[in-house]
Amino acid sequence: MTSLDQEVALLRSVPFFSSIEAGKLKLLAYSSEKLGFEDGEDVFRQGSTDGDAYFILQGSVDVLTERNGHEVKVAHLPQHALFGEISAFCDIPRTATVRARGHLLALRIPKENFLNLIADSPGVALQIIRVLALRVAATTNDLVAALEARDGN
Repeated sequence: MTSLDQEVALLRSVPFFSSIEAGKLKLLAYSSEKLGFEDGEDVFRQGSTDGDAYFILQGSVDVLTERNGHEVKVAHLPQHALFGEISAFCDIPRTATVRARGHLLALRIPKENFLNLIADSPGVALQIIRVLALRVAATTNDLVAALEARDGN
């Protein structure tokens, strides 16, 4: 088990959290939970409603959606990626299943703390907006490529 100061130092070393003032970072570390997952273990399932956000401290995850009874991998997220934020922002069920690929260490940030962090830290809010915009752009590109492949263009 790590001490609170060690967890704050770990968060401080991650670019995503580096702009947060020390007191807020300590509160984030204290109010969040570090969770370990083994390869193939689900962090959460599509349709679940917990609404917490997650940040990958170590490892990576696959993002899967179910279509016609089959899972389809729609993304792979590496270390230091944020996920689960859609449910936190929109108060809707999970839009995908997230599964550990290899050993995963993730920080589970309760929904209320996540929303407060964004409200109190414009730098973090801007980073999250960038992440979401890049995901929308990638999804749009993937959709166009799939439509072109289907239509033979």
